[in-house]
Amino acid sequence: TLLVLELKVPDLAKSASATELLHKIGEEMPSLFSFMISFLYCGLLWVMHHLAMHFVRHLQIGLVWLNMVFLMSISTMPFSCGLLGHFLRNRAAQEIYFANMFVAAALLAAQWLVARKKKLINEDDPRASALMGQQLMFFPVALGAGMVASYFNPLAGSYAFIFVLLALRLWQRRWHRK
Repeated sequence: TLLVLELKVPDLAKSASATELLHKIGEEMPSLFSFMISFLYCGLLWVMHHLAMHFVRHLQIGLVWLNMVFLMSISTMPFSCGLLGHFLRNRAAQEIYFANMFVAAALLAAQWLVARKKKLINEDDPRASALMGQQLMFFPVALGAGMVASYFNPLAGSYAFIFVLLALRLWQRRWHRK
């Protein structure tokens, strides 16, 4: 919900022509692009969080606080999303964006690791539990690759993120078939 606040109605006179309006909307395409990517990413994090928490038998206060810090990292997404939308080809904007996503993914993975260490994970289906844990570990790795790649080329970060995430997912499918 907060991400959409970065999308602004063009500042034009009400009598502006359709051509002027469409031109101004076209100027907002980087912001729209960063919104869509960020929305998909936050949605993916929400799904992963939701699925992971189904494995947790009960909560302890340390896990709850770790979850609060995770949510804080998510609440900074509108800033990094807006920054990316305004400076799409800027290396620093890309790095900040990937760093924000990396922190969120790492905190989600940390919740899983803490729950596993404290034996809070339901192991009724060990295969499903192992798959969930692997998937949660994939995101920080893929985002780290994106962060490193964006240092060398601002637009390469997204490609590196997607490539590494898909490669890890393919590896996981092959590993679990055996």
